[in-house]
Amino acid sequence: MRDVLVVVKSGDDQAHVMARQMVSWLSSLGASGHIVENRTDQEGCVDAYCLVESGIHPQLAVVLGGDGTMISVARKLSFLGVPLVGINLGRLGFLTQLTGEDWSEPLEQVVVKGFAVSQLIMLTCEVARDGRQIFSSGAVNDVVVRGSMARLIKVGIVFGGERLGGFRADGMVVATPTGATAYSMSAGGPLVHPDLQVLTLTPICPFLCDFRPMVLPTDRPLDLGVEEATAEVVLTCDGQATFILEPGDWVRVRRAPHPLKLAAVGRHSYFNKLLDKGFIRER
Repeated sequence: MRDVLVVVKSGDDQAHVMARQMVSWLSSLGASGHIVENRTDQEGCVDAYCLVESGIHPQLAVVLGGDGTMISVARKLSFLGVPLVGINLGRLGFLTQLTGEDWSEPLEQVVVKGFAVSQLIMLTCEVARDGRQIFSSGAVNDVVVRGSMARLIKVGIVFGGERLGGFRADGMVVATPTGATAYSMSAGGPLVHPDLQVLTLTPICPFLCDFRPMVLPTDRPLDLGVEEATAEVVLTCDGQATFILEPGDWVRVRRAPHPLKLAAVGRHSYFNKLLDKGFIRER
């Protein structure tokens, strides 16, 4: 391991202190640590192109923050193919592999001996208006189309060129298996094992329609059209990247060409995480 990217949450003093300690620690192991601050989508992002142009080709990115920071960084760095290790400084920590108290020993194993990589699917979405693409983004967790101010919208659904119909609801959530434990689950969607190459489509408070959450393959595009709206309609990707939609707009969602790569650290299984984080409970 030669170069390790250490990504810290913007404005997080605890993360910056830990990052400096980590760079010194990495140096003692013979690796170079490079600190980069991750900013919100509104402020600007990790400039991955600048990393490449500066000659830094990290074999690993260590992300200091919570799940939100992990998701943000993954959206911006996935095309580089750099595996991520998350150190949880937030609350839930479902995506992060380590905590702020126990990172040094397992991370030393990763830096010195190498690691296996797990690959999770990501999504891309594009907005078409009057036949022109006007917005695009990646997503780790979900792509959501919903009305503001709790107003109903009518969403047309086309999968692989086949129209399923138009449905009235507060909105629709398209989620990866990773995102199944996020907004999708809150809207009544299923838990999905991360090894599956599928996406889920879950309505948010459907109105007078018998639309159940669906699990769909990722080999065909899923199109969501804004057919009727009485208030502003918002597209969000991971709850971070946003775009205002208009009636007549179509959102095309498909599997991203680059997966989210996570360094396999520790022995935490998917089901153990569900139990530890309270997603499933025995009564």
